[in-house]
Amino acid sequence: MATWAAMKKPKVEQGEEAEANTVSTQIPDDKEGLIDFMDQRANSIEALKDQLSNLDRKLAEERKLMADAEAKFLRVDRVEGDTFTKGKPKVPGKTGSLLGIAEFWTEGDKVKTANGTSTPQPRGEMKPLKMPSIILPPSFKRKASAPVRPEVNETSQAQPVDKSDSNVLKEVKNGFEAKRSRTVVPNEVVRETQAQGRDNHTDKDFAKARIRVSSNVSGQAAQQEKSEFHGHEELIALIGRSSLRATIESRTLAMLPSGHTKRMRSLALSPSNRDLFATSALDGVVHFWKLQSDRSSASLFKTVNRVEVDQKRWAEDIAWHPHKSALFSVYTADEGHAQISALYLNEARETCESKFLKDRPHSKGLINRIMFTPWDDPCFITGGCDHAVVLWREQGESNAWKSRLLHKDMHTSSVMGVAGMRHNNLVLSCGDDRRFVGFDAREEKVTFKHRLDNKCTNLLPNPRDVNLVMLQTRQLDRQLRLYDVRLPQTELFSFGWKQESSESQSALINQSWSPDGLHISSGSSDPVIHIFDIRYNAASPSLSIKAHKKRVFKAEWHSSNQLLVSISSDLEIGIHKLW
Repeated sequence: MATWAAMKKPKVEQGEEAEANTVSTQIPDDKEGLIDFMDQRANSIEALKDQLSNLDRKLAEERKLMADAEAKFLRVDRVEGDTFTKGKPKVPGKTGSLLGIAEFWTEGDKVKTANGTSTPQPRGEMKPLKMPSIILPPSFKRKASAPVRPEVNETSQAQPVDKSDSNVLKEVKNGFEAKRSRTVVPNEVVRETQAQGRDNHTDKDFAKARIRVSSNVSGQAAQQEKSEFHGHEELIALIGRSSLRATIESRTLAMLPSGHTKRMRSLALSPSNRDLFATSALDGVVHFWKLQSDRSSASLFKTVNRVEVDQKRWAEDIAWHPHKSALFSVYTADEGHAQISALYLNEARETCESKFLKDRPHSKGLINRIMFTPWDDPCFITGGCDHAVVLWREQGESNAWKSRLLHKDMHTSSVMGVAGMRHNNLVLSCGDDRRFVGFDAREEKVTFKHRLDNKCTNLLPNPRDVNLVMLQTRQLDRQLRLYDVRLPQTELFSFGWKQESSESQSALINQSWSPDGLHISSGSSDPVIHIFDIRYNAASPSLSIKAHKKRVFKAEWHSSNQLLVSISSDLEIGIHKLW
C-alpha cells in the first residue's frame, strides 16, 4: 500500500516543495524575520485574491445561466398556465431561484428538524422516492430518478427490496403518484431537454418493457384493474425518451376462420367480460366469440344475422357498453333507416335481444365511428359523413337512449374519429377536413380547434394518461401522432411505417392502446401487425408480426392478458401472445 501511495502522490516542483516546507505560521521575533514573514503573507493574500476573483467570475456565469434557464422555463409555463389554470405565485428561494432548483441540489443531503434547521442525513437513510416540488426535466434525472412502474421489469442495476418494507414503499409510491398527477410538465421543456439527453442514455436509464399484468394480480382482479382504471399516470414525459428499442417477443397461438362470407369490418373486445369479443363484416352478420380458458384459441358463442328483418346494411363500427354485455353498432343515415342498434347478450341463456334505437340524429351518409365515454355516467358518441358529432345518453333502466347534437359546423367534411376524455367532459373529434376539435359537452362550447397537415381517420385517448391522445392520419411514414390536449397545437411525437402494398393509407385500418398505455398496435395493408413503444425515440415499429395473408384491419389488446386479437381481409381471426 505504501508503494501504491507513493506512486499516486502528485508531482510537486522542487521550488514549491521547498517553499511549502519553509512557510511557517509562527510570527518571528526579529526584525528581518518579520519582514520576510510579511512578504510571504502579502504574496499569499494576492494569490488568494486571484483565486477569489476567478471563483466570483465563475459564480456569476453560473447564476446567469440559471437565471436564463428559469426565465425560459417560466415563459413556457406561463403559456400553459394562462391557457388552462392560474398557478400559485412562485416564491423565490434562498439563492434567488424562483423554482427552488438550487436549494434542491444544495440541500439534497440534509433533512429539516423541528426547529427549522438542517442537519446532514446519511445516504443509507435517505428516502429513495423523495422528489422536488416540480417534475424536473429529464437532464436532471441523474440526481432525482423517477420510480419504476410496477408493470416494468427491474434492471440488473436495481437494488433488492425487503418484502417487509413493501407496505411502506407502496405508501410512498402512492403519494408520489398522487403528487405527479397534479403536476404539469410543459411539452416544450420536455422536448428541449430530451433532445440533449437522448444520446447519453444507457441500459440503466430505462427498464425493459414488460407487456403484461403484474404477477400479484390475476383472474378477475386483473381484469377489473385494467378495465376500470380511473386514475392518472404522467406518461407524456416518457415519450421518445429511450434510445434503446424495447425487446418484445410474440407468437401466434391460433388462426381461426371467422365464419363471415364477406370482408370483415370491425373487432371489439368486451371491457366487462374478459373472455368475450365480437366481429362484424360486410355480410351484415355479428359473431360473438369466447376465449378458451388457456387463452390459446376461441370458439364461436353466438351469431346475430339481422337486427330486424328489413335491415339492408352492415355495421360500419361496433362498441361494447363498459358495464354490460351489450354491443352497439352504427349504420348509415341514408333513406331514413335506423342508425344505431343494440344487442343485449344473455350469456347464461345464450340468447340475444336486439333492437334499433328510435332517435335518428344524423342527416345523411355513413356513421363512421361510435365510442363510449369513460365518464361515470356512460354515454357514447357518434360521428358521421354529415359533419355531425352526437352524444347519446341512457334514459333510466329501460335501455332507452336519447341523442343530443353537440356540433355540426365545426367540421367541413366527414367526421372519422370521436372520443370522450376522462376529465372536463371533453369530447374530441377529427375528420377528413384535417381538423382536430375539442368540445366541452357540459358548457356546450369549443375548447380548441387545430388543423393538421393531413387527413385524420381516427383518434384514441390513452387509457392511463388523461391528457394524452393518439391521432391517425393518412400520411405514410407518419401515420400515428401523439398530442397533449392541454396544448393541442403541439405534436409530441409521430410514428409510422412504410407500406409496400399500397401508396395510400386506408381509413379502415385501426389502432389500439395497450392496457399500460405505453404501446400502440396497428394493422396495415402489407399485411403486418405493427407494435410501437411510445418511449422509443424512433418512428419505426418496435415489433412487426406477420401472421395474416391479406390486409390487417385491427389488432386489439386484451384488457388483462398478454394477448392481441386481430382481424383481416383473409377472413381469419388471429390470437397472438406477447411477452
